[in-house]
Amino acid sequence: MYADTADEHVKNVYAHFGLAMYKAQVLEHGLVNALVVVDLFASRVGKPMPRKQWETEFDSFMGKHFKTTLARMVQSLKAATSVPWDLEVLLSAALKERNFLAHSFFRDRATEFMTSGGRENMIAVLQEAQALFETADAKLWEVIRPIRERYGFTDERLEKYFEEYRSSINSDL
Repeated sequence: MYADTADEHVKNVYAHFGLAMYKAQVLEHGLVNALVVVDLFASRVGKPMPRKQWETEFDSFMGKHFKTTLARMVQSLKAATSVPWDLEVLLSAALKERNFLAHSFFRDRATEFMTSGGRENMIAVLQEAQALFETADAKLWEVIRPIRERYGFTDERLEKYFEEYRSSINSDL
């Protein structure tokens, strides 16, 4: 394999690793959003408060959960609401895969990384991880949907908020 081709192949492994970790973080954010719905919202129903106080409480809640591990987020979700078995299985697999990627992936595959075939195998593993994180996040979104809709957060309303947010950014994506 030519050096420039090998360099591109190495970059491709890194790109897939970065995408897998990004999707793991999207799942983490989805878990924190789910906790807002099943824990924070649920505990505040019928308890109006001034907007500034709500914003402070909301930010504190989000900040606290973003500082925890993925395992703790999953535990918090299970403590706050009933988690269907299939989602629990997905979250457990996602946690295991995320930890493997973060702590062992390159170390365990150092020899594979040295060959084209090994890098192709690494890319396949990373693509499977990406799919797992996406599937877990989609299932979480599906499970939380009826709960968030009880609080008025329909898909349409969230899409409107997202579009308003996107339009406020001078994005080049």
